[in-house]
Amino acid sequence: MLTLTSSREAPVDIQRSWRALHMRLKRRHLIDGYIKVPELTKEGRLHLHILFRGSYISQRLISKWWEDIHKSRIVDIRFVKLNRGKHKVAGYMAKYMSKESAGRYSWSWGWVWRGFCRHWIIYKRYWWRHFDVEGKTTFRNCLIGWKMWLHGAYIIDIAGMEADLPPPLVIKLNYVENRVSYKKD
Repeated sequence: MLTLTSSREAPVDIQRSWRALHMRLKRRHLIDGYIKVPELTKEGRLHLHILFRGSYISQRLISKWWEDIHKSRIVDIRFVKLNRGKHKVAGYMAKYMSKESAGRYSWSWGWVWRGFCRHWIIYKRYWWRHFDVEGKTTFRNCLIGWKMWLHGAYIIDIAGMEADLPPPLVIKLNYVENRVSYKKD
């Protein structure tokens, strides 16, 4: 997990800076794939939350490169353990995606499963058709539902969503013996 910040001296286009850093990491075979979520700070500056697959990168090295590219020194990098399952890691990123101040997220190809974009589009359309309540439902609620599916809280029939079947036929709670119930992060 990598967090890249912006300083007052930083260029406005953090995406361009990320592309430069990403290419530097890729050329050195330090990063294989990523999913990235931009977020606004209280001061109105963008920073990036990035979950990536790759090799060890030292805090000192990534801080130096980010300062060279984006004129910002503050970088946080941590190892994420997969012992709790990939769904937990996906849920962790969904937490950032569902924040009100989150921007448009992106990922490198090969990071997500084959058909991810199609599944996400089908899910979003289905959500807005069947669960939208004016004044109460937000995009954040849609992301929370997606996160619950990734956590295994329920099972979704994608073909049923495409056929626009009613929710009880498409979404089923995942009842498994000895299963720990879903808890909000």
